[in-house]
Amino acid sequence: MHIVNTNKMNLRTDLTIDTKIPSNKILETSGISLYNSRKNDNNYSTITFIDPTDTNQETIIETILINELKRYIKNYNKYLIIGLGNRKSTPDALGPKVLDNIIVTRHLYSLGDVDTNYKNVSIYEPSVLGTTGIESVEVIKNIVNIVKPDCCILIDSLCTNNYDRLNKTIQITDKGINPGSGVFNDRGELSKNTLNTNVIAIGVPTVLDIDSLINNILIKSNIKEIELEDNLILTPKDIDFVIDKISKIISTSINKAIHTINRQ
Repeated sequence: MHIVNTNKMNLRTDLTIDTKIPSNKILETSGISLYNSRKNDNNYSTITFIDPTDTNQETIIETILINELKRYIKNYNKYLIIGLGNRKSTPDALGPKVLDNIIVTRHLYSLGDVDTNYKNVSIYEPSVLGTTGIESVEVIKNIVNIVKPDCCILIDSLCTNNYDRLNKTIQITDKGINPGSGVFNDRGELSKNTLNTNVIAIGVPTVLDIDSLINNILIKSNIKEIELEDNLILTPKDIDFVIDKISKIISTSINKAIHTINRQ
């Protein structure tokens, strides 16, 4: 049994919202909103929605995400897309599942001419320390040195401190990401400073720790401390279906934002 002080529960977990950076609402349509913010020369974007499994919402989310990614991507020619996380753990499988539908072309560039509509794209799935015994951050640094991309796109599952955001936001930043930091398992920074290339991080909050959930419920009652047997990580019961849908939205959006084909 341990005591949890609810006054201290403001852990930064999400890429954008939990950083408490003031955001501007750019658009709102059909229950979907886009927020942009900027701090210390870093850009942050958050797309919020109600249900990514709804066909109409899926189409709108994809259109907004494509346009937002184009704003971050600029005129890069060579990309390395990295799917962070653990394929064997559904809430943490977003990154690897996104890679399953990415159009890969780097090997074609090494063979000869490639249609100018396609950029040079490679992917990498580092898995997690518990599976490989190797720190993914160190491996990624070496892969980046080999591939030498103009831009590295990182996709990861996030931990949030607000139940309302579970599987209902897609977040983007050019600041980078610290894999595992949301679940007290920080594996090191992946950013332009550490990788020596441009970085775009894309994340979706897929889990919530029980302390934060209880805090959400009890803080309105002015309860300052609670006792818990142990800390647990929670995820919605339909996580399998939702992860499949969101991963396809993200992969399709990345493909259409990078390449100049089938953008309609």
